[in-house]
Amino acid sequence: MAWIERTLRDASMRDLARLLEGFLNHEIPQLLGEPKRKSGERFHSQQDRIVCTVAGPLTLRRAYYRGPKGGRYPLDETLGLHDRYTPAVVQLMCWAGAMDSSFDLASETLRRFAGLDIPGRQVQRVVNALGAKAADWMHHRPADKRPTPVEILNIQTDMTGIPARPEDLEGIHGKQPDGSAKTRQIKVGCVFTQTLDAEGQPQRDPFTSTYLTAFCDGTDFGAKLRDEAMKRGYATARQTVFIGDGAEWIWNLVNDRFKDAVQIVDFYHACEHLHTLCQTLESDEQAAKTLFKKWRRRLKINGLPKLLAEAGQRATLLPSTTAQAILSQLEYFNKNAARMTYGTFRRKGFFIGSGAVEGSCRHIVAQRTKLSGMRWHCSGAENVLAFRSLIKSNLFDAYCSNYRRAA
Repeated sequence: MAWIERTLRDASMRDLARLLEGFLNHEIPQLLGEPKRKSGERFHSQQDRIVCTVAGPLTLRRAYYRGPKGGRYPLDETLGLHDRYTPAVVQLMCWAGAMDSSFDLASETLRRFAGLDIPGRQVQRVVNALGAKAADWMHHRPADKRPTPVEILNIQTDMTGIPARPEDLEGIHGKQPDGSAKTRQIKVGCVFTQTLDAEGQPQRDPFTSTYLTAFCDGTDFGAKLRDEAMKRGYATARQTVFIGDGAEWIWNLVNDRFKDAVQIVDFYHACEHLHTLCQTLESDEQAAKTLFKKWRRRLKINGLPKLLAEAGQRATLLPSTTAQAILSQLEYFNKNAARMTYGTFRRKGFFIGSGAVEGSCRHIVAQRTKLSGMRWHCSGAENVLAFRSLIKSNLFDAYCSNYRRAA
C-alpha cells in the first residue's frame, strides 16, 4: 500500500509539473506581455533553465535582456525566483533549515515530505541569503492592531552562549583557564501577554509570544526589545512587567528603555543565590537543606527583610572569613530587595519566574545551534535564528505572504 501511495503521488506531481511548465512557458508570457525595459537595455536571446517548484523540477524558457549594467531575466524577477527556486520552495527550505537540527537533515526532510531533492548546502545558502532580510521584515512589520489596551504585557530577557568558529572569537574573553572563549554570547528576548485562570493564577495567552535574538551589547538590544514591545502594545499597556535573572546589564536595559515597568528578579535565580547563602551559613548539608526550605518559603511571602536580618545576625557568630563571604552574598539580596517582593507580585497576578525566556534559550537557540560538533559564524547563526524566531513567534506565514516585499 505504501508503494502504491508513493507511486501515485509521484505520478500526480509529474503531471502537475508538466501542466505548470506549459503554463509558465506559454500562458504567463502572453499575460504579462513585453517586459518594461531599463535604459539602454535590449533583447538578447531566449534561454532555458531548470527550475525547482513544489511540483518538482521543470524547464523554464525566458527572455534574456542585456544593458549597460549587465543582463537580467525579467520573467525570473516577476515570478520571484531565488536562484532556481520558486518562492514556495524557498519558504519550505527556510522552514526546514531553521527547524531541523542540521541543514543535511533539512535536505532529508524536504526529500521525504515534499519530494524535493535539494542538497543541504543549498538550504544553507538560501537561509543565509534571506536571513537578514527576514529579521529586517520582523523588525519593521506593522504593530498589532488591538481594540483594547493590553492589561499586562510581559517582557523577559536572558543571554546564552553559541559555540563559535575561531575567527569569530578573536578578542573575546571567556571562561577558559587562559582567558579565551569557545562561545559567543547572544541575547534573547521574549514578549507576551497574559490572563488569569479560574484560580487567579497567571497564564500566557496562547500564540502571543514573540521572540528575538541578537549578537549585540545591552544598549542596542534594549532598542530592539523596546521596538518589539511597542509592536505588542507597550505604549498603551495598563501594566508592564519585566523579569530577569538579576544580571546588571538587564536592569540597566530596563532603566534605560522601560522605566515604568515592574521589575522582578526571577524567583528561581534568587533561590539559587539563597541556596548558596544557606550552604555558607550551615556547614552540615542536612542543616543547610532545612534552612533553605524554610527561607525559600519565607522569601516567597515577602519575608526577605526578616531573612536578611537573621542572616546578618548569624554572620556575626561565624569566623571573619565566613562572615565576610556571607555579607558579600547578602549584597545581591539588598541590591534587588525591591524586585523580590514576591508575595505582592503574586497577589497582583504577575509571573515571578522567567520560564518563558529560559525556555526560548533552549527551544530557539540551543536545540539548533548548540549540538555536538557545531561551530558557527555569528552571521550564519543569526540567519538561522531569524527564521527560527519568526516560526516560534507565529509570524512565518505573515512573512511568507509578504515574501516579495521582504526579499
